[in-house]
Amino acid sequence: MPMGLNTTSFNIDELITSYIDNQISDQELRSQIEGMLKSDSKLNAKYESELLTKNLLSSRLTEIDVPQTTYNRIISSIDNLVMKEKLNNQIVHTEYPSFWETLKDAVSKKFIGIPRYAFALVAIFVIGGLFVFSGSKKAKNPYILAGTEKSIMVQAVNSFHKILSGDVKPQLSTSNAAEIEKYVMDKSHFDAYVPQIEDYQLTGVVCNEYNGQELAHLIYTNGHDDILYIYQTPVTAVQKNNLDLPQDVQNEIVKAKFYMCDEVDDNNCTLTLWFKEDVVCASMTTMPKTEMYTTFARFNK
Repeated sequence: MPMGLNTTSFNIDELITSYIDNQISDQELRSQIEGMLKSDSKLNAKYESELLTKNLLSSRLTEIDVPQTTYNRIISSIDNLVMKEKLNNQIVHTEYPSFWETLKDAVSKKFIGIPRYAFALVAIFVIGGLFVFSGSKKAKNPYILAGTEKSIMVQAVNSFHKILSGDVKPQLSTSNAAEIEKYVMDKSHFDAYVPQIEDYQLTGVVCNEYNGQELAHLIYTNGHDDILYIYQTPVTAVQKNNLDLPQDVQNEIVKAKFYMCDEVDDNNCTLTLWFKEDVVCASMTTMPKTEMYTTFARFNK
């Protein structure tokens, strides 16, 4: 049955969209809609906006590209939305919502009233980003993909894998935080941040350097082969451009006090970055993101 013969199940927004799509065959209904558009300025403005968006989408669709900065902002915005919602509500879910659930939640709560063509445009950018940047079953963090060997984030991921595989072992094995602090000061010449972590035991530290930049690597275990690792280096390493940390990540750390992301490797490990006084810290763990947030919130000296 043509849509114009039965309008009881459609609201005015759907009628306008169908009118723009030329899907209404009932001439009387078309005339009624045109009359409403002429008499209602707000309704006409909505019609003009949706028509403009559709025309823009139609004319630009084949030219759409997804710059990395755009992809970064989309993913970061979605991650931040989920984390801030948990922070505001102090709720820790047992299962982290999927990308599509998060996107649906963001659209339903934040973008009600946007014409469906506008949402289609956003969806194209998001889906395009997934195709462009997905190298496996899971999309990986764009900062990791784009990072060079100077990247703190890349170095933290790589060092964590070497510790997990046993290729790197502690130079000093101890659970004494004071001994760790002294060792880092003697070897790397900066004040290490050695937190107490609930359910995790400090087991050792490794000190080395990258192109003359001194680094420290703290290792914690929970007694069940799970490792929590913290990479540390002075903030001056970033300021002097000896090491790289994306500006967007730095901004998020300043704003939210930390930056946390998962999907940084094939194992979907969680990476957390923060500043502790004059030290940049980057933690890696196999914990899910929500569990790591709970653990991170309990860090104490």
